[in-house]
Amino acid sequence: MKKLIISALLCIFLPLQAAYADENYDDVDLGDVVSEPVNNSDPCTVVLCMYGKATGNSSSECSGAERKFFSIIKKKHGAFNPSRTFNARKSFLNGCPAATADVIDKIMSKYGRIRW
Repeated sequence: MKKLIISALLCIFLPLQAAYADENYDDVDLGDVVSEPVNNSDPCTVVLCMYGKATGNSSSECSGAERKFFSIIKKKHGAFNPSRTFNARKSFLNGCPAATADVIDKIMSKYGRIRW
C-alpha cells in the first residue's frame, strides 16, 4: 500500500516539476559560434582521424592529421625501419589522454608499420 501511494504521488508531482522548469527556462545567447581550425599536430586529433580511417569513416578534414601520423618515420642506416616507426607512432598517439588502449591498438595494427 505504501508503494502504491508513493508511486501515485510521483506520477502527480513529476510532471508539475517539468512544467515549472519549462516556464523558468531562459534562452541564453551564446553569441556567434566560432569554428577554429583543426590542430593537426594534436595527438587526440590524430587518434580521432586515424580511428575513423581504420574503421572506414575517414573524413576529408582529416588529411592533415593523417599526414602528421604518416610523417612519423624512423630509419636505421638510412632505410625505413618498421618496428622503430611503430614505436614512435604509438608513443605519439599515447600523448592523447582520452585515447583508450584498444583504439590505439586498432590504429597501430592497421597503420603502425606501413610507409604511406
